[in-house]
Amino acid sequence: MAPSTSCHRRTPLSYSIYSNHRHAALLLCAFVVAALHPVVTAQYDTIDGHSCFRNLDGMMQSMFDLANKYPELASINDIGDSYLKSSNSINDDYDLPEGGFDIYAMNITASDSSHQSSAKGKMLIISGVHAREYAPPELAMRFAETLVDGYNVDADITWLLQHTEIHLIIYVNPDGRYVAENYPELMWRKNLNPNQGDGCSSNSTGVDLNRNYDFAWGNTDGASPDPCDNEYHGRSPHSEPETQAVVNYAQDLFPEEQRKDPADINVELGEDIMGIFVDIHASGGYVYFPWGFEDSRSPDDDALQALGRKLAHFNDYKLWAPGSSDFEYPAAGDGSDYMYGVMGVASFGLELGEDFYEDCNLFEDQVAPTNLPALLYASKISKKPFSLVKGPDIIDLVIVPGSEQDGDINVTVVASDSLMVKSHGGSATGDQGVAKVQLYLDVHPDDYNEGDMTWEMLPVEDNSEDPTFELEIIFPNGVSSGRHTLYAQAMDNDDYLGPVSSIFFDMERQETAAPSISPSSAPTHRPTGSPSQAPSVSPTTAEPSENPTTAPTSSPTSALSINPSKAPSNQPTTSPSGAPTTSNPTLQPTTNPTITPSSLPTYVPSTIPSNAPSEQPSTSPSNAPSTSDPSSQPTNAPTIKPSTEPSSSPTLTPAPTLTEQENSFDIDPATSPSTADNASDNASNAACPSVAVIVASALLLLCLA
Repeated sequence: MAPSTSCHRRTPLSYSIYSNHRHAALLLCAFVVAALHPVVTAQYDTIDGHSCFRNLDGMMQSMFDLANKYPELASINDIGDSYLKSSNSINDDYDLPEGGFDIYAMNITASDSSHQSSAKGKMLIISGVHAREYAPPELAMRFAETLVDGYNVDADITWLLQHTEIHLIIYVNPDGRYVAENYPELMWRKNLNPNQGDGCSSNSTGVDLNRNYDFAWGNTDGASPDPCDNEYHGRSPHSEPETQAVVNYAQDLFPEEQRKDPADINVELGEDIMGIFVDIHASGGYVYFPWGFEDSRSPDDDALQALGRKLAHFNDYKLWAPGSSDFEYPAAGDGSDYMYGVMGVASFGLELGEDFYEDCNLFEDQVAPTNLPALLYASKISKKPFSLVKGPDIIDLVIVPGSEQDGDINVTVVASDSLMVKSHGGSATGDQGVAKVQLYLDVHPDDYNEGDMTWEMLPVEDNSEDPTFELEIIFPNGVSSGRHTLYAQAMDNDDYLGPVSSIFFDMERQETAAPSISPSSAPTHRPTGSPSQAPSVSPTTAEPSENPTTAPTSSPTSALSINPSKAPSNQPTTSPSGAPTTSNPTLQPTTNPTITPSSLPTYVPSTIPSNAPSEQPSTSPSNAPSTSDPSSQPTNAPTIKPSTEPSSSPTLTPAPTLTEQENSFDIDPATSPSTADNASDNASNAACPSVAVIVASALLLLCLA
């Protein structure tokens, strides 16, 4: 089957492992899409001399515009005040807005999901801690925009927002940020608390907020007691209102039962914890994780080492990690150690790029395109990070039409337990190999209910480190027309499950049995997700069986054509659930599919693996395949082909920063509480597409052709 007729889903891992004939083309697509972002950024005020970075006012407007445009996906909360606002202080040294600033947190999640907040994974990203580091807030905001624009367009992002809350504090230190943007010669780092700095020069007062957390606070081998020093730790732990805002927010977000006594430094958290904390800084090109206050390994070092290596797989950063030659220096009282050592969640930080005032070309060409997929990967494992990070990863997921007479599909999956941890010396968590891959139709593995469709795939090549799995499937007549989601999750030989990957495909039933095979003009190549109606369900614990318990009496006689959706539905209540998950696969279909002999190995649906979680669903997914008698189902030939009619729901344009994305996104500026004066000009700019947009869009369509 020609590649142009396939439904091909590459995870973000594909930055490193494209097949030879597609590697250059797909990388070109990724970077063309990323290149569209400066056009969007230009709609908002930017930092002088750095047009790729929105300034404080422009970023605030962007946040409120996003929440106003997509209220079902983005919300904003005022979580505290900057030093100047909380103390009602005036800084006479610099021309600052009177009254200081509010500190805002943004929550990106699908509000109409059937999963309550308490059942969702949690991820907290902070940036703008050190004022002079220009790139981190821009990267964090682009990640938020990527998620919102990808909902119901990208399968992994869709299920992710149905099952996860991603919280972002774009500016932890807005007072300092204002000074850093408007007085760049000062290289301002700290907040604006003058504290005990009476003997300090006007440009050296303040507290280093990343030395102010109550974990190893005050260690002089990693922080400074001198108020004039750049690493001054403050008068006491959590002395600063900015630190208090972050800590109070994290306490409300992450489970209380996971918290640790800081004295229990050698007690591991275990593999069942929920939640990830990310602290984005600049510069140097590092991934770092606990411990940071000293060069020693944490009790959960195996999981943190695997996490650091898998993130470095995307951005090729060095590991500022315990036991590593790249452990540069200790940092006492920092956010990463506190969130792991006290809040009890997985924790890491990024040091982006090469400079505090990052070059825009480097940011657009390297920093954003490589770190956005790293953040996406981390968010996909946030519900059970220390377990999922040890499991194998889906490297490639491809669907192509099968026999025209049988109406089947051929599914090919490449999975690996070692590929993403090979860099930086490897990791023991990557030595177990891949035992199997489980497929699910229209139900995320976390939401599996007995009777949903699932298939077990065994490797074609057992001796390969990155084995290929192939399977030919015939769908029963009960599989209805419309968009469907196929999920894949791999398990290693120690029974660790890895992150889920998913793909959308459309099926349309026709009066004729002749297949319709035509490539979509705009395939979706990004991760996607699960439907709002998917219940929170986990598999039972029965042993796998070799054959279906009930075989269908007849097979569909139609042929299938598989293509990615051109304009997928944006109605969350009816979209299939799909993408990376955190619980064990389950294996029983509602209607056992017919699987015919072919040149590919074929497998019948099996039952649930013995290590599946014990949670049971309260209800079964509304979009699960029907189990009614086949005779009551439509007899028309099912044909899978690209959608041509968009949903009546608001269209969400794909975000421009992940591999193989096909469109730019356009933020339509709306008047936010702090930016009313600029709304009219921004709206005019947004209404007129620039030559850059037209040229970039043409290049994008060309690379996707």
